[in-house]
Amino acid sequence: VPVSSDLIAVQFPTPTTGWAVGHDGVVLHSADAGKTWARQLDGRGLGEILVAHYARSGDTKWVEEAKRFAAQGAENPFLDVWFDDAQSGFVVGAFGLVLRTADGGKTWEPLLHATDNPKALHLYAIKRVGSELFIAGEQGTLLKFDGSRFAALTLPYKGTLFGLVGKERTVLAHGLRGNVVRSADGGVSWQSVAT
Repeated sequence: VPVSSDLIAVQFPTPTTGWAVGHDGVVLHSADAGKTWARQLDGRGLGEILVAHYARSGDTKWVEEAKRFAAQGAENPFLDVWFDDAQSGFVVGAFGLVLRTADGGKTWEPLLHATDNPKALHLYAIKRVGSELFIAGEQGTLLKFDGSRFAALTLPYKGTLFGLVGKERTVLAHGLRGNVVRSADGGVSWQSVAT
């Protein structure tokens, strides 16, 4: 690969097209089943994208947050990646980073403003289960995409969640000390699961 950064997650929505993400704000893309990889994004480019996007919005709060990210350079990692197909996907990471693309990663749109994460907690996992897209993170953060924003869900567990698995309407989120929460209704209600 064209970087020496630690890579954290990889996902292939098709047999030949895939993405890997990791430290230093790295997003890599392969179009040949992983034989070769190209860098699509890194922390320096991320800062520029955030500042340009939020400067256009005119929202002072998000402009300042974008400038803070830009000043940090390549310090913040992406921790997971999810693509529905070879064009539409998301990356999530430290301090509430959420970006999406609709063109296979040629351009990225920040969604920090459209995520119910006021403390900018780390986001560790993103996965589509059935027709719903979820993000799991620190301090019991579990978010569900409603088409325009990631809305917070109420859980019986307030510790960090590191991963998501499931199929159709059944979702499991798992975290620290073997804690697991389960929803059988597409994320509407959640119960703790004994492990």
